[in-house]
Amino acid sequence: MTEIKKIRFSMQNFILFLAGALIILGMKSYYRQADCDSLRWILGPTAGWVQLLSGIPFTYLSDAGYVNHSLRLLIAPSCSGVRFMIILFATLVFSFTPVIASSGAEKKTGTLRPSYRVFPEAGAFRSWVNGFCWIAACGVLSWLLTVFVNGLRIIAAIYLPLYLEAAGLTDKILTQDRLHTLIGVVIYFIALLSIYRLTGCFVRKKTGIRILPTLLRKCVPPVFWYFAFTLGIPLLHRAGRGSVSEFTEFTALIVGGCALILLPYCLIMFLRRRK
Repeated sequence: MTEIKKIRFSMQNFILFLAGALIILGMKSYYRQADCDSLRWILGPTAGWVQLLSGIPFTYLSDAGYVNHSLRLLIAPSCSGVRFMIILFATLVFSFTPVIASSGAEKKTGTLRPSYRVFPEAGAFRSWVNGFCWIAACGVLSWLLTVFVNGLRIIAAIYLPLYLEAAGLTDKILTQDRLHTLIGVVIYFIALLSIYRLTGCFVRKKTGIRILPTLLRKCVPPVFWYFAFTLGIPLLHRAGRGSVSEFTEFTALIVGGCALILLPYCLIMFLRRRK
């Protein structure tokens, strides 16, 4: 039996997961009602990062966002990347919290001995501290990485359509709106897979536990959370309004963009394992 299988689902993990779920619900509720002023904590750093990369200056308008009038560019609340931040937070918390928390348990004969008590004693106190500290770290890390990735996405959304239009590669099929959606899907999905993989390597180095032993484990968690938040929850909302048919094109773009990334990714991982 591997070490990862020894980490059982306990009351401790349930409470940590519940805390992460409540934070996610709070973030979604906050984002649903937030305006430009309420999102300056992420719009401001994102606009600054885009300006640093491109040299394009932006001016803040309280009723619109960060705007460049001469180039007709707008970084609005819909461009804040909060949804990606929530997806990244969920992926990191629900994938690695049990391992991080259990690494604080007492060790015996070189193996992990997690605490299974509902109310842990002093020997398991460090596990609780590790778990909640990891959740807090996931919040900060998700914000920082969202600003970084979202800035790259905005830069690609500014310049890539210009190059494709000049090359005559945009037509009635690949419209500006569809291209904008595909750019977001590809960049966000690549970032999510990469961050998940790098975090798994980091956790393994710190705890000695191999988090990603199989190809399935390397793909399923980020894929699940990405599709859950980009398609699952919005689909339920649209189904309640009877507008599922309008969601078909968006779903095709999401699935197609993720497939473009996931298929070569899985192929590369499979070939590496064969070697």
